Parts: sequence; C-alpha cells; structure tokens
Amino acid sequence: MAQQPTSPAPVPGKMVKMALADRTTIYNSYMSFLNNGGVFIASDDHFEMGDEVLLVLEIGDALERFPLKTKVCWINPKRGSSTRPRGVGLAFDNSDVSKNARHLIENNLAGLLDLPRATYTI
Repeated sequence: MAQQPTSPAPVPGKMVKMALADRTTIYNSYMSFLNNGGVFIASDDHFEMGDEVLLVLEIGDALERFPLKTKVCWINPKRGSSTRPRGVGLAFDNSDVSKNARHLIENNLAGLLDLPRATYTI
C-alpha cells in the first residue's frame, strides 16, 4: 500500500531576542498592567494579535537569559510619536521562568512603577 503524504509540521512562532540594558529601557518597555507582565519590543516585523513568540530576554546586569513563551497583546502599527515606536507588546505566560523575569524586572524598577511618565505603550 502506498504511504499517504503527511502534513508538514506546524511552523513554530517567531523568536525574538531583547536586552533591557538599563532602567530607562526597562521602564519604557515593561507592561506592568498585564496579569503576568510583559514587554514591548520595537520591531518593523509583521505580527498579529495572539501570535506566539519565543522571547529570549536579558535584563539589566543579570547574566541569565530568560526564554519566555509570550503572545502578542499590543501593536503600535507605525511611529505615531517620538515616545511610541512601531512594535508589539508581548504578554508573559504564567510559567516559573516568566515569574522570575517579572520579579527581576520589578526589582530593577523599584520606586519607578507608579510614575506618571509615558512608556512605549501607555
């Protein structure tokens, strides 16, 4: 009997690397208003709401890289102002690695989270 052709394997989501090198970048990028946190990444790539993205995140001086499963939850379609670049917001999942990344981000932002300054999203 002839073997039936198999469907191609599903294409994995995109992978993005991001370094949050300093407190200003962390503040502008962090999306504290999301349930599990998230970050905004400036990008000219095409994304759609709900796209799965593997984010490899470096935070401040930490030597650890965080491989995070995220989903697109925010889109800045084009540069509308000098404070809001084109790109996407990526929501963290509820995994331990995401919780650890969020904890490190929030420790870096101690005293800054409630400031009324604009960020890349709001």
